[in-house]
Amino acid sequence: MKQLKVMEDHTEQHFDKLAKKVIKMSLLESPSLEFTANVMAGIEAAPVNDITVYKPLISKRMWLTISILILGSLSYVIFGNGVEDLGWFDNVDLSIISNNRVTEALSGMTISKTLAYAIGIFGLVFFIQIPMMKHYFDKRMSL
Repeated sequence: MKQLKVMEDHTEQHFDKLAKKVIKMSLLESPSLEFTANVMAGIEAAPVNDITVYKPLISKRMWLTISILILGSLSYVIFGNGVEDLGWFDNVDLSIISNNRVTEALSGMTISKTLAYAIGIFGLVFFIQIPMMKHYFDKRMSL
């Protein structure tokens, strides 16, 4: 046991001497005197790329088309003439929409006028703030 410990100490001393020798022999590398100036010249000479312009996935024209289709469909359903022959829609059972636990639970709930006005004003302000914030961030990104 003592021999093993003496051997371990001897190998550690050997590795320690070897490491010191290698460190003394190695040269300290340092950059040239003009290193900073060369790096700054390279940065200034780099071409300025065009900033990536934000392009939405759905264009304004498509949003307008979708809005018109939805409003047209809703107005047809609400104000349209009562069509008696619905074709294959006669076979669709839509009673699940009006006869379920959620609608039954919510049917007894009443909303005060104050809450309705608050929800309406909140929605209006929310949809006004979105374009304002988009304009603010677009202007901030362009600087």
